[in-house]
Formats: sequence, C-alpha cells, structure tokens
Amino acid sequence: MTRDDRTGGAPMTVSPATAVAVATAPAPATAPPAYPPLTISFLRGDTPDPHCVEYPDRFYAKFTAPSRRDPRIGAYEDGCSILVTPPTFEAYWGSPASYWMRQKVRRAGRDGFVFAPIERDDYLDDIYAINTSLPERQGRPMGDAYQQRPAPQGPLPDFPCPRHALRQYGVLREGHLYAYAWVYVIGEMCLFSTILGHGEQMKSGIMSLLIVEAVRDLMATAGLRYAMYNLHASGTDGLRFFKEQMGFHPYRVTWVMGDGTDEERQAARARAIEETLRAGVQGAASGRPSMGAPTLRRIAHRMGRLIARS
Repeated sequence: MTRDDRTGGAPMTVSPATAVAVATAPAPATAPPAYPPLTISFLRGDTPDPHCVEYPDRFYAKFTAPSRRDPRIGAYEDGCSILVTPPTFEAYWGSPASYWMRQKVRRAGRDGFVFAPIERDDYLDDIYAINTSLPERQGRPMGDAYQQRPAPQGPLPDFPCPRHALRQYGVLREGHLYAYAWVYVIGEMCLFSTILGHGEQMKSGIMSLLIVEAVRDLMATAGLRYAMYNLHASGTDGLRFFKEQMGFHPYRVTWVMGDGTDEERQAARARAIEETLRAGVQGAASGRPSMGAPTLRRIAHRMGRLIARS
C-alpha cells in the first residue's frame, strides 16, 4: 500500500509495473514544497436543484484532471490559493493579518467606490472599458476575447440552492462599473473564476473591496468556508503578494463530492493512473528514453478521458 499525499492522502494500491513507471518519469529539478493539506467538499446533490450536481461534476473534473507537470497529480490539487474563512466575517476583517486589506478597502470607500451584486448585461460598455484598460496583465497580453465588446448573455438562471450558484459582483462609482468578478459557489467553497479591475483605478483598492465584500456576502448567504483564487504560484510576485494580504495561501487540496462516491472515484483515478503509466514501463523495458514532457501531456490527456468515463 502506498499513500499518495498529493491526491489527498487516500491509500492507493500500486502495482510493480506502475512503480517502475513512476520511477522512470523525469524527476523535477527541485522538490515541490509541502503545502498544508485541506479537504473541501462540493456537497454534490445536497438539494434536488440540477446545479447541485452540474457544478460539482464540472469542477471536480476540472480540478482533478491530470496536471501537465505530473499526471499523477490533479491540475488544481497541489498549491491551490485558498482563503480559509474563520467562523465569522468579523474575525476575517478584524484579524491583525488583515491590516493591509482593511487599509485598501477603506481607501476604496474614501474614493467613492461601492460594492454590489450586478447584472452583467447592464454594464457591457463598462466591462469592455475594464477589459481594454491595460494592454497586458500579469506580464501577458490580454487575449483576443477581451479586445471585443462583450455580447449580451441574458440574465442568470434562478439558483434555489445558495451553495451551488454563479454570482456576479461589481465595484461601482457614480453608476459605472470599475471592477467585476464572476464567482462560482460549489459546496463549501467559491471560485473567483474571472476577476478584473480598471487599470486606472487599481491603486484605489477596488480589488480588495471586491473580494472582501464577495466573501462577506457568501459567508452570510451560502455558509462559505473556503475561497479559491487559482493556483498560488500563478501570476507575478505582485499578484501573490496581493493574494496573501487578502488571506489566500497555498494548500494541497483533496476535492471530495460528499455524496458517498468518493472512494469509488479515488479507485477510478488509481486505475487510470496505472493503465496510462504502464506505457512508460513498456518504453523503459524496451530501452527507449524515459517519459518526457510531450509524453506526459499525452498521458494526462488520456487519463482525463479514462477518469471521465469511470
């Protein structure tokens, strides 16, 4: 029995063939940091609303899909940027570690900015202005989709379950939108899926205001326990500093459905890993070079298909 802590500490039976395949995979240049573990539940199917199944299924597949760095690890398992919320919002807001955050939020208030839930289609011109206010973000050019005026999408559907929903939040001043976030709520956690602010107002604290008030709202309405902001290492040093000042830190996350199927899902992942890595053993036995990055990417893609069918 081998315990793979990177996939949440669940015991996984590994055959000798798989062990050889793992040994032949290229070792990373440096050992990855050992992040503290978390287990986060998607609370799949906790009400009859279809979103209580649709959203957990979608994001479980996305988060546990094999990483391109190492197909034995889920793409969003190791090093996720997570805010662990305390029991009350006041504890989050009033923590000594939140001093920088409070200063930014108060600056936004002094500059006349306010937070509000929004209807996306009411602010298409402002969204376009935000998207095009900077030619690049995090050292990369803005994608082509951000260079076009956004098209209407219509209102969001009703979400009778507050724990499985899509929320649209914004920061406004004098009727205009200056920052926005599309936030998925999935069980115990939320994901800041898209979050952007106007380049000319970034020093005014609008992004801090946006995150703080979104967290406040979801703690009150959905019992939010965790918020996620991509992988912690994503983006520049400046973005990582921002995340940490807002309370986000890197964790090794075990994603669970919470519907009684998690042992079966872990077994399916183990079978997929063994089947796809067996190709590496066969290559090593025949004297071919050990797996390189292109091979690992093909294995990851195949593993994703196998897991999806399980």
